[in-house]
Amino acid sequence: VVNMAIFDGQVDVLEDGQVLLDIERLWNRPGEERDVSQVFPNPGLNFNEFNLNITVEDGFAPNNEETFINFRYEVDRDLLKQLTDRSSFGRLTIFDHQQHLRTRILDSLDPNGPLHDIFFVFSEESMAVAANQYLFPVMLLGDMVDDFSSIELDVIEDFWTQFRLPEGFAPRSIRFPDTFDFVAFNAARQAWQEENIIIAATAFADGKDIAKREAEEGESSETGTTSTSSDVKASTA
Repeated sequence: VVNMAIFDGQVDVLEDGQVLLDIERLWNRPGEERDVSQVFPNPGLNFNEFNLNITVEDGFAPNNEETFINFRYEVDRDLLKQLTDRSSFGRLTIFDHQQHLRTRILDSLDPNGPLHDIFFVFSEESMAVAANQYLFPVMLLGDMVDDFSSIELDVIEDFWTQFRLPEGFAPRSIRFPDTFDFVAFNAARQAWQEENIIIAATAFADGKDIAKREAEEGESSETGTTSTSSDVKASTA
């Protein structure tokens, strides 16, 4: 339990170094760190209608932990394709990953979409994780000394499907010891990280607004009334 709590960021570290469990977060839904992963499905999707309606009498097969493990650790090929389809001329860019991030959040909140997750959680911690996660492959595995914004498509595909570094891989600082500019590299990383937080926060707000509008329109259609969307209300205010 302690390891899971620490892994999910469910502890408070005091100034004296003492570590206390955050009780409220501890009893929250596990797996928040996997929401809006580039290539892994949202954990909440496993809590579907079928699984939630399994009776106690039916029970669960013994030694069936692989069902949970596979869902949490097997790459969703459709999500990977959604990312790789954004490539141009055999390369993926930071911008491609940023667009993928926005789409992932909107899809998670779309009540009419196949990736809708009713248990979707996206806290400030999740935004910080996403901001770094969507930079990580390009920044780590990039092959050019002064262009930190793109990477070969094949490298990304191998990284996520085989979980391995490219043959002969070495960080830029090792490959280009005399010309690599760490200050420029770190400045680019920080700037893109800040952009990603804004993209994530904006997409989350937009997604919630869209979901709310669709819920209101659904209620209106059931009652035979016409709903005014928040966009129209804003424009006519």
